[in-house]
Amino acid sequence: MSLIPMPASRAEWLALRRQRIGASEVGALFGVQAPFQQSAFALHHIKAGAAEEPDISGPRLTWGLKLEEVIATAAAEEKGWTVRRGRYAVCDTCRLGASLDFEIEADPTGKNFGPGVMETKNVDWLQHRRAWTEGEPPPHILMQLQAQLMASGYTWGVVAGLVGGNDLQIYPYTAMPALHAEIKERVDEFWRRVAENDPPPVDGSESASRVLATLYAEPVDDVIDLSESNEWPEAVAAFIAATTAKKQAQEDYADSKNRVISLMGAHKRAYGSGYSVSTAITPAKPDRPAAPGEIIKGRAETRRYTAKAQESAA
Repeated sequence: MSLIPMPASRAEWLALRRQRIGASEVGALFGVQAPFQQSAFALHHIKAGAAEEPDISGPRLTWGLKLEEVIATAAAEEKGWTVRRGRYAVCDTCRLGASLDFEIEADPTGKNFGPGVMETKNVDWLQHRRAWTEGEPPPHILMQLQAQLMASGYTWGVVAGLVGGNDLQIYPYTAMPALHAEIKERVDEFWRRVAENDPPPVDGSESASRVLATLYAEPVDDVIDLSESNEWPEAVAAFIAATTAKKQAQEDYADSKNRVISLMGAHKRAYGSGYSVSTAITPAKPDRPAAPGEIIKGRAETRRYTAKAQESAA
C-alpha cells in the first residue's frame, strides 16, 4: 500500500482518480451508493472516458470542506488523538485509490494498533435521522471507510459526524479483510468490463440519465429495427406499465389529498382513528420592483400536507 501527497489541485486529483475507483465510489459496486452519487452504470462510462465527472460544487460541499478541520479537531480533543491531514492512498493489488480526510497517529488507549483513518462528515439533523439508522452511518459511508483502510493498509478508522451543527458522533471500526477481498474482486471486475466495453445494466438513477444524455446528445433522425432484440419488447412493455402506474398513482394521490382536505376544512391539523395530518403553508409573495424597469416575480401560496399512520393530538 502506498501513501502519497494529496494532489495540489482539483484537476490533478480528478486526473488521478480517473485511473482508479475512489473509496467514495466503492458503494456503487455493491449497489449501495447514495442518491447523489454515481451508479455503477454511470461510473463505468465516466472511467471509460465517455462521460465527464459531474460538477459537485455547491453550499453542501463548500461547508463540508470548511468544517472538516473543525470536526477532526473536536474528535481528536475528545479522544486524545493526534491527527494530521490525510494523504492519497493507493492500493498495490488493484486499481483502488482513497483520499483520506485525516490520519490518526495512534490510539492512546491501546485498543487499536498503529495509525488510523478519520473520515469526517457534516450531517444535517433530518438526514441523520433518516439514513444513519441502527447506530451506524449509511452503507455507502461504511464502504468508503473500509475502502480507505484497504488502500492505506491501516487496521482501524473512524467516521466522525457533526450532526445538526452541534452533536459530534464518532463511530469506530476495524478493518474487515473478508470485505476487502470482495472489494478487490469487484474493482477488478469493474476495470475488466471497462477494458472490454461491457457496461453494467442501465438503471433509473439521475446519474445514469445524465450519462445517457451525454452519450446520445444529438439524436439521429432515422429508425432502428430492434426486432431481433430480446430485451426490446420487455423494456418497452415495462415502460408502458410504469407510465400507466405513474399516471394512476398521480390521480390516486390528487384524489386522496383532496378528500383529506375536504374533511379537514379550514383546520391546519387533524387526527383520529390512528391517523393524523398536518399542513405546512408557505405564504404567497407579491411581485416587487427591483432595478428600474425590472420586476422580481412573486409566488403563489403553497400548502404541503403530511400524513402519519399514528394518532397524534393536535
